[in-house]
This record gives sequence, C-alpha cells and structure tokens, in this order.
Amino acid sequence: MKAKLSEGLIDQIRKTVVVQNKHLLISDADEVLLNFLPCFENYLQNNSMWYDLKSYALFGNIKNKVSNESISNEDVLFHLENFFKNRSRQIDFVKDSINSLNKLINILNFQIIILTNIPFKYLEDRKACFRDNGLELPIIAGNGPKGLVIKELVKSYNGKIFFIDDLAPHIISSKLEVKRAKTIHYISDERLSKLAQTPKEADFRANSWKEIYNFIEDEIKR
Repeated sequence: MKAKLSEGLIDQIRKTVVVQNKHLLISDADEVLLNFLPCFENYLQNNSMWYDLKSYALFGNIKNKVSNESISNEDVLFHLENFFKNRSRQIDFVKDSINSLNKLINILNFQIIILTNIPFKYLEDRKACFRDNGLELPIIAGNGPKGLVIKELVKSYNGKIFFIDDLAPHIISSKLEVKRAKTIHYISDERLSKLAQTPKEADFRANSWKEIYNFIEDEIKR
C-alpha cells in the first residue's frame, strides 16, 4: 500500500505558502538547526541517566547511571516525550545557523520552511523557540519519511529546492520523491556525525553551516 499523508499534515501544508519568485530551503530542526543532543543529555543527567554514543540510535543507548543498564524502549519514549514537553522552547541553536538563515533570506532571496518530526502537540513550543531567537519561519510538524511532505509542498513550485536533514532515511525519501531537490546531509553534533554514513542520495555532506551556505550559494549560481 502506497504511503499517504495524514489529514493533519495536509492541513499544515495547505497553510504553508510557497513563493514562486524565491529559492526554497526546507530544513530539519533537531541536530541541524537545534542542539538537540546536548540539551537532551542535560535532561538525562538531571534524571540519573546517560546516553551511550556507541551508535546513532536512542533505543538501547539510554542507560541508568547507577546500574549502567539500558532503560526499556517504553521508558525511552516516555523520557523523549517528557523532554519535548518541558524543554522544546529551551533548545539552543547550532553555531552559525541563525546567521546563515538570515543571510539566505536577506542576501540570496530564500524562503525557508522548517520540517521537523516533533510531536504535533509541541509544535507551538517549537515555533516559540524559533521566535525567541528572532526567526519567524513556517514550521511543519511531520512524522515518518519526509519525501511525501516535500513533494506536496513543491508540487506547484518551479524554483530551486534544497533540503537539509541529519537522518539518511529522510535524505533518501526526499530524493526519491523530488529528484530535482538538492539534498544536504548535516549533523551538528560531531560525536553523532562520526557515527553516521551519508547516503548516495545526498548531493552534499556538510560539516558546518558555513559550508552549507557556501554550497547553496554556489548551486544557485549554476
């Protein structure tokens, strides 16, 4: 059965205006624009847990500080939910990310849409986090692979499209659904970055927001 977008996602997409005479950047939030991992580690520390960075996965890697045993998958989901509930507005931004976004908007004539797989009930907190940092951007709360959302967003858009994410499945999904999109694989936390393989569907693997900006600037000149 072919995947379909939920009515909630379709409604969010319909409310998001894509402007024809601007370039388009669609960006993930956590570990691309937001320092998710350090903030989540702080939450874990305060709750007598730690994140064993032996792989990129959350399940199996969140451990009790006393027993050093992995907590259950159910407990991981509980603490992730609790983290978003209490900390979504407080996550700080990745180095150079805000400046780069502002330069993309003001110098390179970009529109920017944030596509983040945060639970929908915490979307307003995420929007507030961006506003608190001077960023008034449309933000869509997705779930699952992001390709179909991007496809729906750009179905009537003819300009240049760029997509940034830290997770390979989203890069693969976006390229599968929208071949003309330029895909950028970027993971802000260096520890996680070392653990991740970049898929062949990525047009560029970036190590910083300065590299991202330079890549995009070069691409729109082609």
